[in-house]
Amino acid sequence: MKKPFVLSIILSVFAMAQSMASEMNINVTIGSTTFAATIEDSETGRAFYDMLPLTLNMSELNGNEKYCYLDTSLPTASYRPGTINAGDIMLYGSSCVVLFYETFNSGYSYTRIGAVVNPDGLAQALGSGNVTVKFEASSSAVTGISSIDDAKAVTAIYDLNGNIIQHTAVEQLPRGIYIIKYKNGESKKIIK
Repeated sequence: MKKPFVLSIILSVFAMAQSMASEMNINVTIGSTTFAATIEDSETGRAFYDMLPLTLNMSELNGNEKYCYLDTSLPTASYRPGTINAGDIMLYGSSCVVLFYETFNSGYSYTRIGAVVNPDGLAQALGSGNVTVKFEASSSAVTGISSIDDAKAVTAIYDLNGNIIQHTAVEQLPRGIYIIKYKNGESKKIIK
């Protein structure tokens, strides 16, 4: 009885992982550092995603954000989020892309584009001045992961709750059970 139940859970997690992998995933690259990000499934998010790849020369503002005005306006659905989180990718007005690297309270209105999955190190990568940031589509939900088998490139790692795990190497994962998805479409369960 226990084996079918465990198999059912694993298959459910795998199904969640597959649906999560079909989200609009992008890479945000600053210098030699790349961050995984997801784009909102909204009119604004899809319009931004359709512009990729996009290299922006972003200006510093307020010690918490980088911004750049696009030549094209995007659809808007602005609201006052109250709290801006590090890693938020927002649209100010209809053409100003903003990448936030600090969490703070704000009374300004924005339209959500997406967010960096794990913003640890984002502030350091962006630095204190103006910076060039590349946004590009990714078939991978996670970047910078070493493969268990070097012949296969890892595109995503999921825990049993279906959450995307971001680490620099599979070997660095804490003890647990994970679903590893490879670029060639194969998946593998690992137990550490």
